[in-house]
Amino acid sequence: MRKITILLLSFLISTITYSQDVNNNVRYIPESQVPQSVLDRQGELFPTNFVSEWQVQEMDGMQDAQNIGYIAKFEEDGRPGFSASYLPNGILIFNSEFMPSEIIPAEVRLKVDKDYKDYTIRHADFITFYNPKREIYMIKLLDDINVMYAFYNTAGNEIPKDSLPAEILLLMN
Repeated sequence: MRKITILLLSFLISTITYSQDVNNNVRYIPESQVPQSVLDRQGELFPTNFVSEWQVQEMDGMQDAQNIGYIAKFEEDGRPGFSASYLPNGILIFNSEFMPSEIIPAEVRLKVDKDYKDYTIRHADFITFYNPKREIYMIKLLDDINVMYAFYNTAGNEIPKDSLPAEILLLMN
């Protein structure tokens, strides 16, 4: 029993430590620290939207240019919950849109309800990746004490977690 408890605690601590690694590499920055190419691209793609905050994410804990991404959190038509992630040269990696459970498309919502009968849909993020082009619904599910994420494509098919882009971890908070 003692060995099982120690093993379980070790697993729990390592899981918590691993899950925090992504957020430890993300920090808020003023707009003045965002490269002009990123600001220009945000303005081209989302010209009428108000950016409420900028974040910089150091991928793999590295601070050299190819390992840094910039994230804009913004509102669209007065609705908060949008974000876009860029490379330092202004290339868009992905953008996401927060969706209350009521506006998740029916084909996705019905499939999630069928696959996760014991869970309630809290909300979703509709994420568009650009290289390669993929559209993914990241569904946040709750039961009495657990929170979990499920991933679906636009046709309502579940996507295995091992085939997801690594950048999806940025959005799982």
